[in-house]
Amino acid sequence: MVVFSPLCGHRVMQVISTIALTPNLQSMVQYDFNVGSFAQFGDPWMIPRMDHRTQRTDYRNMSHLAIRQHLDAENFTEDFVLVDAYTEQSHAIWWVTATEESEFMTDLVTGLGVPPVTYPGENFTLWQSHILTQDFAYEYEGISSGGGSMDEIIPRFDFNVPYDPHDPQDPPYTNGQNYSSKEEALYLTIAPYIHATFAEVIYTNDPNITGGNISRNAPPWCVSLTPEAAHLSGLLSAAQLSGDAALMEWSAFGIWGTWPPYHSRPPRPGDVIALTLYHDWDNPRWPPPGVAGPFPGPTGPPLPPRIKSSQQCAPRKFRRPRPAPLSMAATA
Repeated sequence: MVVFSPLCGHRVMQVISTIALTPNLQSMVQYDFNVGSFAQFGDPWMIPRMDHRTQRTDYRNMSHLAIRQHLDAENFTEDFVLVDAYTEQSHAIWWVTATEESEFMTDLVTGLGVPPVTYPGENFTLWQSHILTQDFAYEYEGISSGGGSMDEIIPRFDFNVPYDPHDPQDPPYTNGQNYSSKEEALYLTIAPYIHATFAEVIYTNDPNITGGNISRNAPPWCVSLTPEAAHLSGLLSAAQLSGDAALMEWSAFGIWGTWPPYHSRPPRPGDVIALTLYHDWDNPRWPPPGVAGPFPGPTGPPLPPRIKSSQQCAPRKFRRPRPAPLSMAATA
């Protein structure tokens, strides 16, 4: 039986609302989070926390900065998202970054000679991004796991122009990705980490596969699930595909409980084989995008500490390089 191991855990994001959160609006926000977090596969990247803080009426007349400072006073200094009067129409939320990150970004742009716009009575610059809700989980994970920062997803942000914390950022940021489209999003999901028995795998040492699978560092053997085991597990098998798509479904493997994970021999009867494969979006075990599915148990043991890495937990995203401000480019 194929056993799934949670790879990265769930990130829980606090939701604050500056308006009355009706059941319809709450359902819409949850749906958009589910779509962008690929919750249909039972192990979403992000879960929105809608609790007593979300429903607080005293936040409805506060500015974003005032809410940030109020939460700081309650010792809640983490990132959160804001639902406002435009969310229902725009399907967008505000990502308000942690206080420490706001201070870092202010020091960064000030050091580059382009300090942010300041306003009377405000002794702190709040950094925030107006972003489509479905894009948020993907962008947040890509930035936090990849060592980026919020400036990458602030609409119209330019290191040569002072950041304005009161900018309405309309229209909100979007990367244009359709998370409900299998063709667009299939390989954006994080491939689940699984354990399988010898009878459930196929293996090869074909150099066209092992040598061409650059992302796996060309191990001497690659494995995939048999078509039958893949179908029962809701995953894709290399035997079902061809060309580049098949290459993605051949995985370097480890024998569970041993190190290193790559081995010069093929798997043997009695081995518990650890590998990663992608979800089969057309498999009937998965609900449609936007509907949260149960974790595809049974649940296996956690990853060994030496195997787990931030890159395994990061969405597959290429970050654009930051442009040098004009003040720096002129002296380069």
